[in-house]
Amino acid sequence: MRFHLLHTCLLAALAAAAGDGCATRPHIAQCIVLPDDGRHGEAVRRANQTIAHLFPAQYRATQRAIITAAGKQFTCDGLLTVSPAEGHHLALVSSFGAVTDLRVRADDVTELLKTTPLFQADWSRNFVARDLRWLFIPPGALQPAGRLADGRLVLQTAPDAGGVAAKYVFSADGARWQELFLAARGETFYRALARHYLKFPAMDSEIPDELEVSAEAYQLELRITALQPEGQL
Repeated sequence: MRFHLLHTCLLAALAAAAGDGCATRPHIAQCIVLPDDGRHGEAVRRANQTIAHLFPAQYRATQRAIITAAGKQFTCDGLLTVSPAEGHHLALVSSFGAVTDLRVRADDVTELLKTTPLFQADWSRNFVARDLRWLFIPPGALQPAGRLADGRLVLQTAPDAGGVAAKYVFSADGARWQELFLAARGETFYRALARHYLKFPAMDSEIPDELEVSAEAYQLELRITALQPEGQL
């Protein structure tokens, strides 16, 4: 009975958050950028290399996620499989069983392989696939936007077809990615923060293994618990 009640509460919370994001929207501070002065070409080049090679080209990772929506919180585990040919395939499982299974293909098309009443098609496509795309898929060449008041470097994308533009914040020398902001029509609705970096076995460099997201309908705490690059699969 308690299990059924918890399941019902989570269904209601996710539905409310997806359907009325404005009511649960947290305050996300704007990313205030000082204009680019054109004097940091080497840092910009390094930052583009950093984001392009943040994760291996082919790997398998296990994740633990804590999702908070409409005041309700639950935990799920993820298995992310990445390859140049197949794209990014993510399956999420909770104590209720499999909750969603999707793939962002190499051609950037999203395939919903499994949806459930807990993670319905709209939630999986609009939020789960978005997190997967922005946190784990390289954005392509970024353009310099400027610097923050503390000296950190900011690169940006051009707005997409929906008017969404991204700002990526790096260390001053461009060697480490630290934050991501998404905005549309002048309003920031998504912020991701890399809270910790870790070098997994068989890796040449550290990767962000703890990520924190604040978005219009939910908050996400994501931890990568294991990662096996191509040669270890």
